[in-house]
Amino acid sequence: MQECLGQYFFYNGQLKDYESFDDSFLSSSHYIYEVFRVIEGVPLFLEDHLERLVETCRLAKHCTAFDPLEMQQQVQALIARNRMETGNIKIVMRNTPEGLPEQMVYITQHQYPSPHQYEEGVALSLFKAERHNPNAKVMDVKLRNAANFMKQQKDVYETLLVNAEGCITEGSRSNVFFIRDGKVITPPVEEVLPGITRKYVMEVCRSLGLEVVEEKVPARSLVVMESLFISGTSRKVLPVKRVDQLDFDPHHPLVQKIRQAFEQTVEEYISNHKKSLS
Repeated sequence: MQECLGQYFFYNGQLKDYESFDDSFLSSSHYIYEVFRVIEGVPLFLEDHLERLVETCRLAKHCTAFDPLEMQQQVQALIARNRMETGNIKIVMRNTPEGLPEQMVYITQHQYPSPHQYEEGVALSLFKAERHNPNAKVMDVKLRNAANFMKQQKDVYETLLVNAEGCITEGSRSNVFFIRDGKVITPPVEEVLPGITRKYVMEVCRSLGLEVVEEKVPARSLVVMESLFISGTSRKVLPVKRVDQLDFDPHHPLVQKIRQAFEQTVEEYISNHKKSLS
């Protein structure tokens, strides 16, 4: 699978032709990264993603400082030079084996759920694993590979990580929300990656008058949940139909209501961004 798409990418602030892209960093055990979606040529929630990248650099303590405004300008230039309308952009920051700082901004592969998956939900499986530093978006290649292997073995869309306490924290590439007694429940932010989509989903829920509760979710409590969904950059709000042997209702009214409201938030963001440029 080709890591870098498009004709151009940025390397340490310089625009380069894709033929000079070196993807050897993918074999590193860890590297700092950020991925966001582009819709109609608009980088969705870019300010939030760059803010999280700053925080990840602070938490990781081995990240070269960068100027968010300059990074934003690189993203806009990348979209323009590649005439990009739809897809994902990835930012990678690390130190090379020689100790030199390396920053890359490029169009990357994406896999969006199908209309059928949004309509009928996806299957998940529990996976005993946890991130060492969950609040930082640092690629853990070993965990990612293990989760991918589990997904293939179980033939599921995503895995839900279960920590040493037996509590569900997040998906390997997503955040998770549960519906019970009219409330929206999600694991505490201290134990998960503070997803940008997660943030907006919580805002949407509150705007709908729904109670949002951050609390530990023991895996054994799945049997009393009415419904659940996962969220993420590529997934947006994606209903779940099954977790291992437990079936759930992907058509639950609250899930559908949240999903529609989130889509409206995305549309408004894109519209406002275009107005600001006109």
